[in-house]
Amino acid sequence: MGALTLPSIRVALMQLNLTQGVDASLALTESLLADAQDQGADLVLFPELFPHPWFPVAEDSRHFALAEEIPGILSQHMAALARRFHTTLVVPLYEVHGSRRYNTTIVLSDQGDMLFRYQKNHIPYHPGWFEKYYYDPGTLGFPVFHFRGATIGIQTCWDNLFPEGTRLLALQGADVVLAPRGTGNESRERWRTQLGGNALANNLFVVSVNRVGLEGGQWMFGGDSFAVGPHGNMIGAASGDNEVRTVELDLGQVTEARRDWPFLYDRRPELYQRLATRRP
Repeated sequence: MGALTLPSIRVALMQLNLTQGVDASLALTESLLADAQDQGADLVLFPELFPHPWFPVAEDSRHFALAEEIPGILSQHMAALARRFHTTLVVPLYEVHGSRRYNTTIVLSDQGDMLFRYQKNHIPYHPGWFEKYYYDPGTLGFPVFHFRGATIGIQTCWDNLFPEGTRLLALQGADVVLAPRGTGNESRERWRTQLGGNALANNLFVVSVNRVGLEGGQWMFGGDSFAVGPHGNMIGAASGDNEVRTVELDLGQVTEARRDWPFLYDRRPELYQRLATRRP
């Protein structure tokens, strides 16, 4: 009997300039989804807070009206695109649920069904990223979903700088972490270092998609969407505005990495009790 062949999935990094408004961004999305389909993408990852310009650049209560219920007009529009292009879409949205607002990411199947929902857990608040003003911390924790033989988690932007989340996903069997983000050009190297470290320490793939372009007249979003393998190695990156770059994730590499560097097996949870405390 031959060796078991583990599956691979093709993920499209949808690096977008979202500064021209929602209608223009959605029109652009349709043309780029055709490119992703031509590249054989199984799954397409969009940047954080798609398809809006980066409204957390300043505090303005008028932007609360951008939040939508799910399902709603925007999620239904994206579900129709998933059906049209026969591709699973991972779409970050601004959600309102009752009196709360969340930075939410949904997964829409190639039939337009909602497979999964994740809410950003850690919310920053500093110049250009006044996010605590706009949305609440997530309530769903760190869930995973299953897709074509892969176990996948999502962590949005700031969440990836807290290593506990990626570790919790790995302990649930995650092979892949999808990381939509909205990060400035000046922090490109820090994000590569952090996400590469998360991939290496947990023996999994990290795929991250960023916005690109000058937002709010002052913050240059750096693009640099990329994918990192389970040994911390760079396996693909996008380089331009409004670009689709498809990468293939060979899940067998996760098995090999966890055999060669068995971090999850060698853990000693009895030593980590202080991680559950609120403050140092």
